[in-house]
Amino acid sequence: MNSKIFFIILMLFLFFSKSFCKEYKRIISLAPSVTQSLYELGLESFVKGITTFSKKGTTKKEIVGNLLEQDIEKIIYLKPDLIIATKDGNIQRTVDTLKQHNYNGFDIYVMESAQSFDDICTNFLKLAEKLGKIEYAENIIKQAKKSLKESYDKMSINKNLNVFWQIGAMPLYTLGNKSFINDYNYYTKTKNLYGDINLKYFSVDIENVLERNPDIIIIINMGYLGIKEKEIWQKYKLLNAVKNNKIFVLDEKDLFMLTPLTFSKSVEILINIIYRSV
Repeated sequence: MNSKIFFIILMLFLFFSKSFCKEYKRIISLAPSVTQSLYELGLESFVKGITTFSKKGTTKKEIVGNLLEQDIEKIIYLKPDLIIATKDGNIQRTVDTLKQHNYNGFDIYVMESAQSFDDICTNFLKLAEKLGKIEYAENIIKQAKKSLKESYDKMSINKNLNVFWQIGAMPLYTLGNKSFINDYNYYTKTKNLYGDINLKYFSVDIENVLERNPDIIIIINMGYLGIKEKEIWQKYKLLNAVKNNKIFVLDEKDLFMLTPLTFSKSVEILINIIYRSV
């Protein structure tokens, strides 16, 4: 009798384990960071739709729009069984519209915002859990943390250089202490010029930036505008960043592709440019 009960319990456990870990074969990604996460989890062949600026990978995928605007009809036409969006990048209206058009019973999964490297790891792990790739994710996170520790430990330089993060122009936008960007500062042994502001991102006056006098300026690439912004800053000869020759234009894909692995690689990039010739 006991063995029969055990067998029934075991069968129920296996049944519900499979039920809670549905296999998805037609996935639509609505953000480049989601696409990168899926690739790292070994699911590229199941990704059928992506947004612009996502890595195309090696299998054919349809472009369904950009981060802010997607072609709902095209997404429905691709017959997805899972659509993945992000709370940070995608508009809630898009998610709501997709739910209204959910005639085929696809799932919609929205990844949470990230304010730290730990958040990035947690979000990655939750996505992997939904996709049945928890062991993949745990190994990737372990690898990323190991890389970060090695990068941090090998830095003997610790000058507490102030970094101004520029993410927009006209108006000038930067990042405060509610952004994951502060963990880039931690792992590169620098300080966010506006780490005292209790916001994620906000506009600032150029006069205030000059008054705070950053040692380093990192401009998130805005195409030709990024180069133009660098030229504008270089006119202020008394600025520490100009005197230090430490104004850099970096691609957003190097800094804002939020997976544990890309974060650790971005730290290596930042260390190399910040401490070059220091």
